[in-house]
Amino acid sequence: MGGILSAIGLLFGKLMYFIYNTIGFHNYALSIIFFTLVYRLILLPLTTKQMKSSQKMQELQPELARIQERYKNDREKLNEETMKFYQEKGYNPASGCLPLLIQMPIIIALFYVIRMPMSYMLEIPAKAVGEMAIVSVQNGTLDPNIIGGTKVFDQIKNDPTEAYKKFSQKDYYIEIKLMDEMNRKPELLASNAYLSDQQRDVLKNFRLKMFGVFNFGIPPTLDFKKLTTDPATNVPPLLLLLLAVATTYLTSLFLMPKPQPTNNKKDKASMNQGCANKSMLWISPLMTLWIGLTTPSGLSFYWFIQNILTFIQQKALNKIYKKDPPAPVKEENSVAKVNNKRS
Repeated sequence: MGGILSAIGLLFGKLMYFIYNTIGFHNYALSIIFFTLVYRLILLPLTTKQMKSSQKMQELQPELARIQERYKNDREKLNEETMKFYQEKGYNPASGCLPLLIQMPIIIALFYVIRMPMSYMLEIPAKAVGEMAIVSVQNGTLDPNIIGGTKVFDQIKNDPTEAYKKFSQKDYYIEIKLMDEMNRKPELLASNAYLSDQQRDVLKNFRLKMFGVFNFGIPPTLDFKKLTTDPATNVPPLLLLLLAVATTYLTSLFLMPKPQPTNNKKDKASMNQGCANKSMLWISPLMTLWIGLTTPSGLSFYWFIQNILTFIQQKALNKIYKKDPPAPVKEENSVAKVNNKRS
């Protein structure tokens, strides 16, 4: 599974770098925005299918709720009648979940690109990155305890490839740290024999910061001491995460399916079933917060842009495919209809 995600990460890295060099105008933040836009366009057919599935579910809910009420004491019969009902209506209850399942590996692969931009996006050789780590340890700017101490470092200091493996395995954000170090000490690039002149120029001009403030390579933190000691570094990533969490909640709230009109109070209690039910209103923001606290803030920025584009896209699709809600059906007539179909 890791190999597949890594391959997806390399593919996304190439796409990001292409955007960065063309319509991204060598701006990392702008590249993430355009990348997210391309991603939304690629998933548009699946998103349209999900929306149609959600609308179909809303139309079927009143009659489905009456079937559930009728067979509430017979679980086996309820499942049987529910499947028959879905087959008669040509509805697949799992079809609306596909875009949600696809998004998870994409988020993980994008995490690879953001935390390891030199490997996945800029295609810098591992030996060159390892050499940067070795020089940084020798200069006293990188702690050898990351890989187990000075003794371990002495064993690998003459092998840049092994140094890269050791540091990348022990520190997920080693490339981010080295890029920050390069910005402070350009000689780290000049003295690296494993870099071409073109690669030096690319690294020299590449910036992970937006507006010189939001460093997409730094994970957010809730540590009050860190926030107060170095607010310029740690507050912006937290703000990005809070924006991602807030827009996730608002997008889920605005796009939650509205209950269809019904005369039966029991029907109303089961109107929001499936992938887009009320539980998602809280699960999605909490997942965003939990994952965002352990990943670079570039992922929070991606989520923020993703939520805005999702909201705009969904509103546009709703206008195109909007249907008038069905009129309320009287309970006695609908039960008779269900009985006739099942007889």
